[in-house]
Amino acid sequence: MKNHFIPSYFFPLMLIFLLGILIALPHVVCSEEFSETSQSEVSAKGASEFLLTTPANLGGQVYLEVWDEDNCKVKFTIWARANTQDKAKKFAGLVDFELDREEDVVYLKLTTPHPAPWEGSNYGINATLYVFIPHNLSVKTQTQAFDLDVTGPIPDINIQNQYGKIQVTDISEETTISSAYGPVDVEDVRGILNIETSYNSISVRHADTQDEKAILKTSYGKIDLEQFEGQLEASTVYSSIDASDITLRDGNNEFKTVYSKIDLDITEMQDAQLYVQNTYGNVNLMVPADLSARLKFTVGRGGKMITRGIIIRPTVLNQTTLQGTCGQGESEIEVDINGIGQIQLEGK
Repeated sequence: MKNHFIPSYFFPLMLIFLLGILIALPHVVCSEEFSETSQSEVSAKGASEFLLTTPANLGGQVYLEVWDEDNCKVKFTIWARANTQDKAKKFAGLVDFELDREEDVVYLKLTTPHPAPWEGSNYGINATLYVFIPHNLSVKTQTQAFDLDVTGPIPDINIQNQYGKIQVTDISEETTISSAYGPVDVEDVRGILNIETSYNSISVRHADTQDEKAILKTSYGKIDLEQFEGQLEASTVYSSIDASDITLRDGNNEFKTVYSKIDLDITEMQDAQLYVQNTYGNVNLMVPADLSARLKFTVGRGGKMITRGIIIRPTVLNQTTLQGTCGQGESEIEVDINGIGQIQLEGK
């Protein structure tokens, strides 16, 4: 029988390893929680703006909505987790919550120490805010790691946030959202629309820019549009753009992506210019059968161009280029695919 030699240092190393697990176990497995709720209210008569700021080392949820009162009201819940309840309670006590007013600005400020004792640990802390404001206040936020859910009617909103999802509904004049690593979803917005995020999606429903322009920019995230009117620039990379029931008015409109598809269902074009650019991806255009526009389509060698249900008077037609006119040629559509891809134009 063959003997198996066990090195003399094996057992001491195993003992050290097991002791390490036992020492770490209370910090990883055992945890206690503490939560506390409070609320505050301040007059908003004569005010024009509501401002929310939070520190970088605190995340959570914000639910903001309009009510019929002249005051701003906030219900605040702080939740903390640590290896003991006393420590969790101490963490919660380090979050300072202030609702006050300075001239025409009502502000809600959350502050924490920097660095905070929960940073870089297995502990947790989270804040939930229920905010109620009058309908005439514009809203501005400067947050990180918060999910924001805002419901109007609100005249203007300016959101700066990272690492959290954003949902906004019913803005009447201007919507500006700057985000990163989080999805953005807006609905029932009018006027100026500016959304920029990264590594996540943008969704817009029921939007009318009212002679202004909407700009939607992301990367590695899909862009979805439904029932849009106005001027529009939408761009992403490595993800698709899907727009249905859109009306393009006077001015320039652009859609850009790479290595993915672009689907545009255009209900109406009013003296508008549309430029669509893709790289190694397909472009599908659904347009009114009575479209009045000048066309310029180009694809790389090996690409395809397909048209159906629409009358085109071609002026240039070869394997990689189609130029022509539909109707009186009042608008302009240019589609450019860099590399192999397919352009499909269909009348409805």
